[in-house]
Amino acid sequence: MRTSLHNDSDIKEAKQLIRTSFKLIRNNLDDSFIEAKSNIIYKKFKNIVNISKFTSICVYIDFNHEVQTQKIIQYAMDNNIKVSVPFLIDDHNMKLKYITDYNKDINRNTRFGNGEPFEYCRDCSIDEVSMFIIPALAFDEKCNRLGFGKGYYDNILKRNRNALRIGLAYDYQILPSIPKDDNDEILDIIISESKVITAIF
Repeated sequence: MRTSLHNDSDIKEAKQLIRTSFKLIRNNLDDSFIEAKSNIIYKKFKNIVNISKFTSICVYIDFNHEVQTQKIIQYAMDNNIKVSVPFLIDDHNMKLKYITDYNKDINRNTRFGNGEPFEYCRDCSIDEVSMFIIPALAFDEKCNRLGFGKGYYDNILKRNRNALRIGLAYDYQILPSIPKDDNDEILDIIISESKVITAIF
């Protein structure tokens, strides 16, 4: 395992400690912070990523103070890029569905309070996606990520090794290192309001 922790139990405990503290921080972010930092990250994304090179991208729908993604989604659509978003199947798996109108195709009345595409939206094959834009509770400087522990994105990313993987983060979410096990998928790039981190393999 690529970690200094001794066993699975140690890794799980260390991950849970980070989750607990970072959830508390995120829950206390104010709207002006979220909007200002998200706008900076959006502009950096536009400068870094040549959107015309991608045909189909998957973007998370932000909720609970995550970095906002509506502008990225609209930017992609304005450039005739197909956009899919996650749709939860069960406690560990999700599928992807295409949306064509951010305001009409997103259902906000879900069991977790997150935005999901309505059932009528067309399914997207995971293999079609050429870029994933992914959230997390925490990241590190080697492009590892720590989510909620359900494995949604890890399961998806294992099925598509070719797409570019981008994490969006606030600066405070980026740690020098986070605990990692062999099930955790690494990202290619992390973009925050003041940093751009690329993975070194």
